[in-house]
Amino acid sequence: MNVASGHLRLLLVAAMSDSVSGLARDLFLLDEHIETTLRSDAPGALALLDAENFDAIAVDFRLPGDVPGLLGTIANRHPSLIRLVIADNPGDPLFAHAAHLAHCLLPRPCDAGAIHEVLHETIATTRRMRDPALSTAVAGILALPESPAMRRELLSLLADDEASVEHIEEAVEKNPAIAAKLLQISNSAYYGSRGSVASIGEAVSMLGLDTVRGIVTSAHLFEAMPAAALKEVPVAEIWNHSVSSAVMVRRIAWHVRAGVNVNRAAFTAALLHDVGKLVMALAHGEAYSELRRRPPTRPLWQDEERAFGHHHGTAGALLLELWGLPSVVVESVALHHTPHRARENTISPLTLVHLANALVHSENVGQLAEARLDSGYLQRLLLPSKLDLWQAALTAEV
Repeated sequence: MNVASGHLRLLLVAAMSDSVSGLARDLFLLDEHIETTLRSDAPGALALLDAENFDAIAVDFRLPGDVPGLLGTIANRHPSLIRLVIADNPGDPLFAHAAHLAHCLLPRPCDAGAIHEVLHETIATTRRMRDPALSTAVAGILALPESPAMRRELLSLLADDEASVEHIEEAVEKNPAIAAKLLQISNSAYYGSRGSVASIGEAVSMLGLDTVRGIVTSAHLFEAMPAAALKEVPVAEIWNHSVSSAVMVRRIAWHVRAGVNVNRAAFTAALLHDVGKLVMALAHGEAYSELRRRPPTRPLWQDEERAFGHHHGTAGALLLELWGLPSVVVESVALHHTPHRARENTISPLTLVHLANALVHSENVGQLAEARLDSGYLQRLLLPSKLDLWQAALTAEV
């Protein structure tokens, strides 16, 4: 199976050896549509990228020189290029930096099958993006912007050697930007878990506190997105709504007796369900700012879809899919306003996220346009389809 329709060019940057040459050969044998070019130094790799077009680059973390610097330069000069990093030591102080700059981490020793699988997933995702501005924005995002207020407790806990994993998990759950980054790394091929870690607690346990500490304290994490692109986007408000929605998910999950796995995946999806608003701001600039300034007469997602052909649910889902998050989380983010487009007819993480998002919006008079339930979808699931019924039921359970 070829990686995606058409030809694909990969630049592999690693010290020359028989194993590296064999890796390039094995990739071609797996898929003749993959053309792998080898370079053994950073300057040579950058010169080639500036001169020719590539779809992806895989960089060996042991390459002599400044690997994070190389990746940072590539991210700035060629933001749409898929960046893979081959690594083997999470204890290395530079590991968090390199992980932050990569779309996906690969383990050493790395085989052609692992690279092929990641290329298949990431390139297929980017090629589904019909809007070039959206494609460039999604591929170019290194991390999501943080709210400083949400970061203080987490940094304090990470500085405490006696802090428990449970307390750190609770702090991460209040910080969608950090949660997204930890989930991206824990779902990478490096940990052999691509697309399978949906729980923040599982991500923290898998990575270990030392790696979590390194990722959170990496200064480069805060150079996530251009400040100019977000100047009119209320980042703190978006994150506060997201955290409130995640908390609401747990109340709804208890009320409908949802299973543990559904509850955990829904919490993660609720925490990240509005990341697409940041992606839209980066992709569409002033046109998106102008749309947000208009007095709301209908839900924002409908205005977005009319203006750009896609909405923030779709945009956020594409980013999370590129980062390798589980499909159940990706779908819940993509369809949180339009759950009737899903095929399933059972209570799922999508159900909980859809309900939680509407209920939290309904608590703010200025956001009532967003507080709409998909009545046909809920009736299909034999659930109440009116907000007041849900509000009354959840209040009674408090």
